[in-house]
Order: sequence, then structure tokens, then C-alpha cells
Amino acid sequence: MYDEGRQILKEYYHVLGIKRDKSRKQEQVKARAAMMTAMRQNELTTTSIAKLFDSDHSTVVHHTRKHEANMATWPGYEKNYIAAVRLCGETLKYKAWQSKLHSVKASIARLKSMQRKLEETIQSKQYGKVD
Repeated sequence: MYDEGRQILKEYYHVLGIKRDKSRKQEQVKARAAMMTAMRQNELTTTSIAKLFDSDHSTVVHHTRKHEANMATWPGYEKNYIAAVRLCGETLKYKAWQSKLHSVKASIARLKSMQRKLEETIQSKQYGKVD
């Protein structure tokens, strides 16, 4: 998920129209807080999120705990959060589709193998048949 997370962050900052940095400027903190919360709500671990942001897991915990207050009082936070949720949702949906496709391909391979074995069995029984 690390590579997908990095791609989400790249797209997220592009959508927000800001260049990502580690500063404490309000727009940067707001962007980080919203995305960390969205990622956490999509069941990524605090450690994996922190790694993406080159941060500490306690920072992720802090931002997720302050989410409701941020939604209510921090101008622009909700817009960032909505963008983050959409990006995370699309990526996870894509991963789910990939997983389903992998499962379908595995089932097809298993069924083709079963088909081949049944055809071989039928073929061997026809030639070995005594009238």
C-alpha cells in the first residue's frame, strides 16, 4: 500500500493546488490532518500513514482525534477532507477490483485444469472401452 499511498498524496496535493512540504504553515497542517484522518478511516495503520508523511504515529493519532473539531471550526479543512476521502475511496475501490479480478483469474485457471482432467478421463475411458 506504500506506493499507492504515495500516489494518493501526489494527486491530493495536486488537487489542493499546493506543494507538499513539512512546514507548520496552516495550509500544510490542514492538508496533512485531513489526509491522515481519511487514510485512518480507511483502516490504514497509524504507523503506515506516519511513514507516508515522514512523521510519527502519534501525529496521526492527534489529527484523527481532532477531526470533529477541525470539521466544525477550521475553515477549509472540510474541503480538504472531502478531497482526501474521495481519493482514498477511489484507490481502495481500484484495489478491491484488482483483488476480485485476481480471484476470478484463479478460479478460471482452476476450472480450466478441471476441464482438461475431465476431458482426459473421458478420452481414456472411450478408448479403453470394451464392447
